[in-house]
Amino acid sequence: MSNSAKLHARRPVAARVALYGTLLVLVVAAVVFRPRTPAPTFDTNWQDVDYEADENVRRLQDLVRIDTTPETGREIDAARYLAGILEEAGIAVEIEAHEGARANLWAILEGESREALVLHNHLDVDPVRRPEEWIVSPFEGRIEPPWIIGRGVFDMKSVTVAQLAAMLAAAERTAAAGRRPSRSLIFLATSSEETGSDLGTRHILAHRPELTERFWAVLGEGGVLEATWTNEVKYWGTSFAQKQFLEVTATAPAAERLERLRVDLLAALGTAKPAAVVPEVAAFAAAYGPSRQHPDYRAALAEPQRLLEEPELFDGLPDLLKALFRNEAHPFFVEAAPAGGYRLRIVLHVLPGMDADAAAAELLPARLLDGVEIRIHERRGAALGSSLDHPAYLRLTDSLRRRTGVEPDRIGPYLLARYANDARFFRLHGIAAYGFTPFRFLAVDSMTVAGPNEKIALPAFIDGVDLYRQVVLDLLDLPPIAGTGRTTVSSGGVPEAAR
Repeated sequence: MSNSAKLHARRPVAARVALYGTLLVLVVAAVVFRPRTPAPTFDTNWQDVDYEADENVRRLQDLVRIDTTPETGREIDAARYLAGILEEAGIAVEIEAHEGARANLWAILEGESREALVLHNHLDVDPVRRPEEWIVSPFEGRIEPPWIIGRGVFDMKSVTVAQLAAMLAAAERTAAAGRRPSRSLIFLATSSEETGSDLGTRHILAHRPELTERFWAVLGEGGVLEATWTNEVKYWGTSFAQKQFLEVTATAPAAERLERLRVDLLAALGTAKPAAVVPEVAAFAAAYGPSRQHPDYRAALAEPQRLLEEPELFDGLPDLLKALFRNEAHPFFVEAAPAGGYRLRIVLHVLPGMDADAAAAELLPARLLDGVEIRIHERRGAALGSSLDHPAYLRLTDSLRRRTGVEPDRIGPYLLARYANDARFFRLHGIAAYGFTPFRFLAVDSMTVAGPNEKIALPAFIDGVDLYRQVVLDLLDLPPIAGTGRTTVSSGGVPEAAR
């Protein structure tokens, strides 16, 4: 889902040194670059917390300890584990098993309306690459305060546990209130997201109409939270759109020919110019732009049409912001092909609403392809984003503002410019889908996704689970959980890719 980096902490003491080092850099930056802003106060109470006493932390550990990687994993075991918790709470569950220990699971809490809010997650996780670089077993779920380390803790078993807690809370509130929620609630855990979702979301949408016809809106992965300090949110983004992604395989008898193509594509990417300002990007830029600290970035996002007319303004943007305005070809690495010869995987990123075929022809021009065979695989996913006027999005963002106290203009939509998720398949079927994260994770956490020593900060996880419950209860119009109503957090945010 994201970039990966090695975790350098080798034991709890070193982990704390790394954390304090990060905090020290922030404090120094505050002194040097923000002299009028009081230095932040960092909560280090995590040192004395018994995290394994928290029920949801234990559930996260349990899930991480179930290998659900594509090659050696057993999604069915994770589905059965989740089913056991739901059934113990009196919620009926259905598991759909597939070959290779793959599985889908769903559970329904009936509401006054058959229309359902769907809490969607995927059971599988990224493969364990470079196992020699892991400091613990990928499936141990070890806690080294303030982190838990293990494959899938970020992508996306932490969200799965938060959604599970929300489902249980909704059932509890329904019983306590003596009435059904305004809408039904579906907990949906699907297969094979990391490998194309053929047995997961795409299968459910194609073969379970009795279920999918009830989908009112879907909350899944893809939300973004940027924070300047541990207690200061810069932008809390709910994803509503993403680019169109076209999978391409280039083949040739000689590896050198594909290496040359790879170099040419990377060079073209470095000099690619803006193509258009599509409506989804315009809506995102208007909301996101004011949160940028760099004045040139704020100016560019305030008047994005200028980027098409002023090359120097566009050239001054970081790559992540450039990606919002152009189509891109991203080559991976040349490898031996099973049938002989060599192959190069290329992913084309096409702006929402644009002609994908025309964009592919521009990104892969004939002059670069002499001696290379190109195959564009099935185009998967919707070309357009979900509406920002949908009641689910409006209620979610309103709940987030009320429950967190974050400034209203710091909460808004987000467009995913560099990666795809299953929201595209729901949108293809006309179902509104939004990516929401409740977690204020440390910057170093997001850098470990899909790489060695994937980890998350447990203070942020615990607070985020509570926030997810509150938001879902608000969406269902159920009474809040007693004794809460505003979430406070104690750990930092994800990195600011474009200041």
